[in-house]
Amino acid sequence: MATFVLVHGAWHGGWCWAKLESAMRKRGHETHAPTLTGLGERSHLLGKDITPDDHVTDIVNTLRWRDLSDVFLVGHSYGGMVISGVAGRVPERIVGLVYLDAFVPEQSGFSLFAQANPERMKTFQRQIDAGAEGLEPDNFDAWTNDPKTKAWLKNMCTPHPTGCFSNGVTLTGREKEITQKLYIHCARNTPSPFVSEYQKVKSRSDWETAEIATKHNAMGEDPESLAALLDKFVV
Repeated sequence: MATFVLVHGAWHGGWCWAKLESAMRKRGHETHAPTLTGLGERSHLLGKDITPDDHVTDIVNTLRWRDLSDVFLVGHSYGGMVISGVAGRVPERIVGLVYLDAFVPEQSGFSLFAQANPERMKTFQRQIDAGAEGLEPDNFDAWTNDPKTKAWLKNMCTPHPTGCFSNGVTLTGREKEITQKLYIHCARNTPSPFVSEYQKVKSRSDWETAEIATKHNAMGEDPESLAALLDKFVV
């Protein structure tokens, strides 16, 4: 049995992992799916000053107060930035890192959103400059083609703190102490900035890579296949 801490992406919340958590627990694993500050059931805390480092603190505190160690961190999309920051702060609690169609930051404090899609970031920046506290989700077609799932996501997703788009995550260098790393590419999510993230690590000998035949929201579209990949990674 392994312990997984699941870190959601932008606009989501811990709720998005429910199907995967069920599949993982059937396989005997322990799961935790906290919601980051300003999102989901914590959306009443939304503020433009929230940054990726605040979300790192959310997860570090989850590990501390739930007394979790020997953990596998799974970061989806934006969550890849968060798990990298967590690994840099408490590597002694972490066994492995899983990037699910996610950003893999390698430069401390650098906004990957700006690099990944400059035109999209210009639209976001206009809202930020106008004083918006959160940015509305804008790309449901990348997450799923299923109408029911798309309607559910539109109902559940909440604005993401603007500070997370204009700021990067702080890296201490200690994240490099985690040697067990897996990148899972959502093969039907193309084009996307995560294709280049996948290609970046695929050729590196210290990474494992895998593909899953879904759009970006793999945990909702095919939780059983995703659970199988995670189960294989920890064996």
